[in-house]
Amino acid sequence: MSDASRHRHRVHRPVRLGACFAAIAIALVACDLPAGAIDAPYPVNLHVDADATLVAIDAPGWYADTTGVFLCPTEPPGLPDPGDARIGWSPGRLCHDFGRHPSPGGLTIDLRLADLSDAERALFASADDWYLLLTDLDGERVTGAVRSRFKRPDGFAAS
Repeated sequence: MSDASRHRHRVHRPVRLGACFAAIAIALVACDLPAGAIDAPYPVNLHVDADATLVAIDAPGWYADTTGVFLCPTEPPGLPDPGDARIGWSPGRLCHDFGRHPSPGGLTIDLRLADLSDAERALFASADDWYLLLTDLDGERVTGAVRSRFKRPDGFAAS
């Protein structure tokens, strides 16, 4: 090994070690945060395929122990700030609640549109875009949520 390459190797070592220590420090701080402390957009591998009879959801990267699933004809409200307001939180009456589903290894589910009431069908039929809302549930507390907007399926009618 030449003197020049040996010198270059020594110069880069402190930079790499510093980057490793910084990454470890960030990970330790992040591990110390209470549940729901990070309320920012985060990417989820989410596939939504809808037709006139069902909305098929495949979210292999969604790792909530229990997921609340909602379908909304309008944009759902954002989550309240972390705290007691998230206990029992739901997006409201305009959204259809498709229930709670175990999802520790990802979420794959079909939402049957026949489950919508006549009044809900009329709201969904008049909306150009629909919203899927997945909530991460810890007991009754919503700790996080992901929403996705998609076009109303062709052929979906109010009746």
